[in-house]
Amino acid sequence: MRYYLLNLYLGRVLIAVLADALCFVAAAALSWFVLEPDFPVAEYALVTAGGVFGTFVTLYYAGAYGLTSLGSGRRTIENVFAAMGSAFLLALAIYFTLQTPPRAMEVLAHTAAIYFPLMLGGRILFRMMSGWPRFSQRVLVIGTSDLGIAIANAMRERRNLGTQLVGFLSDEITHQHTTIDGVPVLGKVHEIEKIVDQERIGRIVVASKSRSEYFPAEELLGAKLAGRHVESGVAFFERITGRVYLRDLRPSYLIFTEGFRVGPVSTWLKRALDVTASALGLLLCAPLLGLCALAIRLDSPGSILYQQERVGKGGRLFRVCKLRSMRHGAERATGAVFSCANDDRITRVGRILRKTRLDELPQLWNVFIGEMSLVGPRPERPEFVDSLCERYPYFRLRSALQPGLTGWAQIRHGYVNDVDGFEEKLALDLYYMKYRSLVMDLLILWKTAKTMVLLHGV
Repeated sequence: MRYYLLNLYLGRVLIAVLADALCFVAAAALSWFVLEPDFPVAEYALVTAGGVFGTFVTLYYAGAYGLTSLGSGRRTIENVFAAMGSAFLLALAIYFTLQTPPRAMEVLAHTAAIYFPLMLGGRILFRMMSGWPRFSQRVLVIGTSDLGIAIANAMRERRNLGTQLVGFLSDEITHQHTTIDGVPVLGKVHEIEKIVDQERIGRIVVASKSRSEYFPAEELLGAKLAGRHVESGVAFFERITGRVYLRDLRPSYLIFTEGFRVGPVSTWLKRALDVTASALGLLLCAPLLGLCALAIRLDSPGSILYQQERVGKGGRLFRVCKLRSMRHGAERATGAVFSCANDDRITRVGRILRKTRLDELPQLWNVFIGEMSLVGPRPERPEFVDSLCERYPYFRLRSALQPGLTGWAQIRHGYVNDVDGFEEKLALDLYYMKYRSLVMDLLILWKTAKTMVLLHGV
């Protein structure tokens, strides 16, 4: 449970991806036997493999593997039709630009006609199975604390994780509520054995306020020995939300919990990835940077590049280099202020650059020389850091890592335009610091590419 890849959501996504791939292979095999095309089997197998990958990419970018889509039949159908349109345009482009066998389009059309009904049927079965007891775990939360309520709200927002919140057990002697935020309070903690058996509980999440004489240690141990999962509320919250629970967070948790460290090999591999990717990125993106520079020059007066002081690892200051997306002298009258969604200081070209994140491409140089990493917490301006550290005591912990061109908080929460919005970003950054790995970095880079392609930047 320590690693992000064991997250409940990712496990279900992998099942959905494998099911979609099997449906495509089955559709391709049926098309072969029905049409009996005259090109070699090996060539057809290679095209099928490419089709599986292309289908995954189009479905992914259409949002078919999102948490909402997996739990909604309507959203699944919308995503599938969006992917069908994208795949059709892509197939036409390949057909007219590359040399293809004469009957290739006919086979492709038959495969698509078989595949998409199969895929929709597979998704319906997937949703039905998600509710079966074997595939859905009944969860009991001990404690009606803020953490317990946060867990209940998080589970309600993520109904397709294969977990079902049965209710709370109150850890308060005088607790009289029968429901909290619509979730039933099934009883007191001393009734745990009876309620666990009656409600067929598979996982017990401990979110009690105190570990007093009323804490059912022996009963929990008995439940664990009987095969039921017993988990701390903080760990469960992290696993289903992808962020650390900040309220009442104690230094002892950061000190004694697993994570928050990586070995020298992982550090070396991360740096090797940074150097290689940034060097290739600067080389391959040079023509694009030239076009962006020309557009900036024609759009508004001022410099093409914009340098700004940021706080790096260990609190050291460095200067990031960006393509200018605001008018010249944008902060001359106001000083350092947060950018907002409809900021009138942003130029016409600047809005496109921000949507595609192209304004941050010059930061690849900061990555190459070691001031930044490809993945890490976003580097903040020194004008804001002191107030953020005063508001959020653990904010300064972010400086233990190299700041990143992209990161877990950036892809999950985007940018914020006030101090209050940083609580969520800090929770996400601490989660990344705890579970970071090369695999997680690659996942973040993959999702960043989707953000750029779909113009989901600020």
